[in-house]
Amino acid sequence: MPTKGSAESSSTMHLVERQMLLRRVQEVGAPHPAALEPTAGYRFITITRNVGALGDAIASELSQHLQWHVFDKEIVNFIAQDNRVREDLVRELDERARSLIHDTVERFLLMVSGISFGSEEYRHALIRTLAYIAARGKAIIIGRGSACALQGEPGFHVRVVASPDVRVGRLAERWRVTAEEARIRMQQIDAERRSFIHQHFKHDLEELKYYHAVFNTDRLTPGQVAAAVMGMLTRR
Repeated sequence: MPTKGSAESSSTMHLVERQMLLRRVQEVGAPHPAALEPTAGYRFITITRNVGALGDAIASELSQHLQWHVFDKEIVNFIAQDNRVREDLVRELDERARSLIHDTVERFLLMVSGISFGSEEYRHALIRTLAYIAARGKAIIIGRGSACALQGEPGFHVRVVASPDVRVGRLAERWRVTAEEARIRMQQIDAERRSFIHQHFKHDLEELKYYHAVFNTDRLTPGQVAAAVMGMLTRR
């Protein structure tokens, strides 16, 4: 049974983590040093990746090139579950961006009307959060069904994959477990992600029509993939 001290420590750590996430969200609007600017009209990037396929490292590389902020699962969930933070984001948007959010949300909800979902409230909040981030622009969004929810908006959608054996080798090293343990955990995470997308978006992650580009990192480095994406973004 947890002691009072351990419970207080856990509560304090949770509060600190939330404050750090909020600070990272607020920093999105801060001025950035000179950076490369896409010339093809893209305002944000989504990255849908297999665990162990180096998608997070690619997002980091792109962030350094573009000076765009990376929104990962934790930050997106945090915004989706915190009404005050979402309201703060909306206040910073102009009318055109707010209209974009409204149109995006209404279009997506119309697409899935009549379908029952496990958590309606969370799904609505998640879609609005993704639309807020997209409307602000200069964002790299990792996962959370962003490629599905933001179809038709001025974003560039990337899928990052790798073969199972390569992923297992990377994950075993990262998690410091045996290859068999890594494979089991990898398969569980894969199943959870497929289930999440199916539950909230009724889509299949493997559908190529949602992506502008798909990269296999068996032999490509994060730097090489980021360079390829930058080439596509800056090509007129």
